Amino acid sequence: MAARRTRPRKSVLTARTADKYALYEAAVYEPDADYSFIQKRFRAARGRPATQLREDFAGTSKLSALWARKQPTGHAWAVDLDPEPLAWGFERHIEPLGEAAARVTQLCENVLTVETPKVDAVTAFNFSYWTFRERATMLAYFRRAFRALKPDGVFLMDMLGGPGAQEEVEEPRRFKGFTYVWEQEPLDAITQDLNCHIHFRFPDGTEMKRAFSYHWRLWSVTELRDLLREAGFAEVEVYWEGDDGKGHGNGVFRRREHADNEEAWVAYVVGWKKPARS
Repeated sequence: MAARRTRPRKSVLTARTADKYALYEAAVYEPDADYSFIQKRFRAARGRPATQLREDFAGTSKLSALWARKQPTGHAWAVDLDPEPLAWGFERHIEPLGEAAARVTQLCENVLTVETPKVDAVTAFNFSYWTFRERATMLAYFRRAFRALKPDGVFLMDMLGGPGAQEEVEEPRRFKGFTYVWEQEPLDAITQDLNCHIHFRFPDGTEMKRAFSYHWRLWSVTELRDLLREAGFAEVEVYWEGDDGKGHGNGVFRRREHADNEEAWVAYVVGWKKPARS
């Protein structure tokens, strides 16, 4: 009698079995859009692609790995204080590059003191630089980023804002096999301190609570522009995300001089070491 065939059981994520970095990347960060934005702006301003990247607050180094894969002669330096996400990213993003892996350098160092070769672009994405809550520290970081750039280089950051960024929030979003939860504690109106957490919930009822926590200052565009200019940047641009007609961002960023303070918004702030070509 022939053996009965059975389908293999699908693995079900739980708080015990899930990988928090894999969940984060699935729910939060896909660097292709950032890469495209960098190259589009740099080529428009300088007439050539950016080939040398420093990814500050690199975490799992996903942007750096993408950079090496898409730039045949490019090199990326991925800088982060935490060795755990760097090691995770090396195994999953950098080693699979093969020969191109040699063009990614991971540095477990402080962005305030690290030394790297001069690059075309320095990035501080996912609002990570908001960990600097004192003006003097933020200015010191911007000056370090300025010195890390080639004479025609660019420094790029993303940021969020709007009334929604100042309110207590617990916002769940469902993904395949898990629910991502963004928790935002009440904003301190005097210090602008903002504490946020990411939780992951699973179909079996378990929860990975505070898988990631962030202790930030809610900075304004005006404050950051002033600091960038004080740090030496010749030109500062703001790129504002458009609306999809349903109250959400559409992923299209256009240069703006003025914008309505929408309920929630995301923007790029871009500092050029020398003026950008229009």
